[in-house]
Amino acid sequence: MKNILAFSGSNNPDSINEKLVQSVISKYPEYDIRFIDLKKFDAPIYSQEIQSNAIPDSILELYKIFQESEGFIIASPEHNGLPSAFLKNTIDWLSVITQKFFDNKPVLLLSTSPGATGARTHLGLLAKLVPLWGGKLKATYSLGSFESNFDVNTKRITNDIEFKKLDKAFNVFISNDTKAMKTNKEVVESYFNAFTSGNLDEVLTVFHPNTYIVSVKEEERSTEQLHGIYRTREEAKQFLKNIVSLFETKEFTVDTVVEAEGNLVIAKGKFSHLVKSSGKLFNSNWVQLCVIEDEMIKEYRFYEDSAALIEASSIQLV
Repeated sequence: MKNILAFSGSNNPDSINEKLVQSVISKYPEYDIRFIDLKKFDAPIYSQEIQSNAIPDSILELYKIFQESEGFIIASPEHNGLPSAFLKNTIDWLSVITQKFFDNKPVLLLSTSPGATGARTHLGLLAKLVPLWGGKLKATYSLGSFESNFDVNTKRITNDIEFKKLDKAFNVFISNDTKAMKTNKEVVESYFNAFTSGNLDEVLTVFHPNTYIVSVKEEERSTEQLHGIYRTREEAKQFLKNIVSLFETKEFTVDTVVEAEGNLVIAKGKFSHLVKSSGKLFNSNWVQLCVIEDEMIKEYRFYEDSAALIEASSIQLV
């Protein structure tokens, strides 16, 4: 990929997000990454009245630069869980020209903050919006605790683990793979699609190699015990095996799947299982909490009506 456009969504002259995106440019000198200062393309707060007179020349110039670019690296600050008003205003003006102003080109989203989360809460929101603006979201990266993990003098990330995470995100961004990055919600939905279709091999691919599963109660368990802790994808295989050995699923419905902050996805629904040992139906509502990492389920917690299971598992003696 050539002619990559990089910018920060901050109008702060001392923006740490601008420092982060500049560090990416210096880290990958072999790529043609051009930085532009959005502050130089400032425009009035969008309104239909102003638009009816004319689109600002600065926005028309910026749009032309977007058209000439082959990819975008955006470092976005988080203000109260949302992108900055400055970035939002720029986007509002660009979308007046055309809704899909990214023109089907790859996008890498970055963020940083003094706090531990690195402003990743709002990246989940931007990740859902980028496709609406015509972008192919390839990867995201958030740097937490900026002062501790970044050297402003060398313009480098000093934490080796974070350095590798950024490198991985960038390599996904510049790869020839045209597949867009899944949102956290889409990852969980792919799990449900595979589970309800009975494709357990595909279900396993959705779990992270180092996944951590809690089935109802967070305590150690014997191998064939359903409820308890499972670690790694290999133990996730045992988790699925235990479900199949104990139950015959008659109905499994997903009512809600919503994204929350911190890469958390919350889902709820209901099911009806035939308990094989007793021949009784186990009917329950359920809630599932998933933490997503690298488009896989890194942490999985599933809760159901345990009392209903005990009742359905009992065998009546006559």
